[in-house]
Amino acid sequence: MKTETQRVAAWLQPEAIHLDVPLRDQSHAFEFIAGAIGERHGLEPAPVFRALCRREQAGSTGLGAGFAIPHARIPGIERPLTLLLRAQAPLEFKALDHEPVWLMLAILVPADGDKQDHLRLLALVAELFSEPRFRAQMDTGEEPAAVAEAFRAGVARLRAP
Repeated sequence: MKTETQRVAAWLQPEAIHLDVPLRDQSHAFEFIAGAIGERHGLEPAPVFRALCRREQAGSTGLGAGFAIPHARIPGIERPLTLLLRAQAPLEFKALDHEPVWLMLAILVPADGDKQDHLRLLALVAELFSEPRFRAQMDTGEEPAAVAEAFRAGVARLRAP
């Protein structure tokens, strides 16, 4: 099991980190995510946006304590793609604790990918973001490079044997 955890944890490091982004609402956050990932990977943003919205309609990805994991299965990618987004102001997200969300780790997985990998990835994200020290670094980091380094250290702890 540890080797599976290590393999899946390797996908956690966000490819892009966007801090204190001025967003109007949840839909605007999804538009931002779709545009940023689409631009970086040559994907059309509209289908990514629709996939994120469809997944959210099935149930909120807001886990509580200001954190959400917007995620969706999309065609056209071969491996999971992640993006960390921190909103400038909290957004209504219908989270489990009914509190607004300001921190999101967006995850896109291949439409035909292994469903167990997807579930393992989501479980690792929940574990990582439940660590108070790690979470504080994500909430208060001022520079993307510092947040990326804190993220790498957190993932390394998950991957440690």
